[in-house]
Amino acid sequence: MIWIFNSSPLIYLNKVGLSQIFELLEGDNLIPLNVYEEVITQGKLRGDADALISEELIAKEVIKVVRVETEFKEMLKGLKDELHECELEVLALAKAKSGVAILDDGIAREVGKVFKIDVHGTLFMIFLMLKKGVLKKEEAREKINSMIRKGFRLGHSEYLEFIDLVESI
Repeated sequence: MIWIFNSSPLIYLNKVGLSQIFELLEGDNLIPLNVYEEVITQGKLRGDADALISEELIAKEVIKVVRVETEFKEMLKGLKDELHECELEVLALAKAKSGVAILDDGIAREVGKVFKIDVHGTLFMIFLMLKKGVLKKEEAREKINSMIRKGFRLGHSEYLEFIDLVESI
């Protein structure tokens, strides 16, 4: 499996101490160059601790940085008003590599679905670790709550759906 991460999943999973997720995933973990710039280069300038964690994952080759130059990316540029450059690159790379795009923006996920790209978000990664037995139910709830306290945007109904899903396991 090839996993392509956008900025927010990378940032928030690292902010709440879940960097081991990247090491436990089977397959390749990729980020586009623009995600690297946003998360690590700009994050270090802001003094974000999660930027250092992401940089370490790259140094250990748990995550690889990839330059994205595809015709599909060029085609998506018409959506620049709706999607951030990082989201465009994540979708383009996922399409090119037949990978899974991990991003949280609703519009980006809808665009991915239109183009038959496998798309999921940060909550999916936590759910996956819960299913694999890496996290316990209480830990998953605590991590989501911690992410929200640190700025992760999640609607009330989405939160309740996720908690119900956690409880159903």
